[in-house]
Amino acid sequence: MTPTVCVIKPENINQEVIAEKKPLLLLCMPQDDQFSQQLRILKDVAVQYAPTIKTGVVSNDYIEVFKKKYGITGTPTFLILLEGKEKSRLLGLADHKRLMDLILPFKGIDRV
Repeated sequence: MTPTVCVIKPENINQEVIAEKKPLLLLCMPQDDQFSQQLRILKDVAVQYAPTIKTGVVSNDYIEVFKKKYGITGTPTFLILLEGKEKSRLLGLADHKRLMDLILPFKGIDRV
């Protein structure tokens, strides 16, 4: 089964973010020209580390509310959340290595 990237919306934030016990790597970014590239990188991480982390993206309709809730001032922003609490943040466009550097400290993931 291929891991999926969950879409965070107001109706599922409690289940998908706050109640989640695994680290959640979350992309907050409007769906602009660079969104598909960032989503592809996020999906690659999801496939590689599915048993260890969860991945998600904030719904386009929910971005402004989510940004206020987490104090996000620029996008794209990648967050590491644990039970809804921010543990780390990366602002700006990411590549696979930058995302790996962001998540490695949280579960002792070994680089492949």
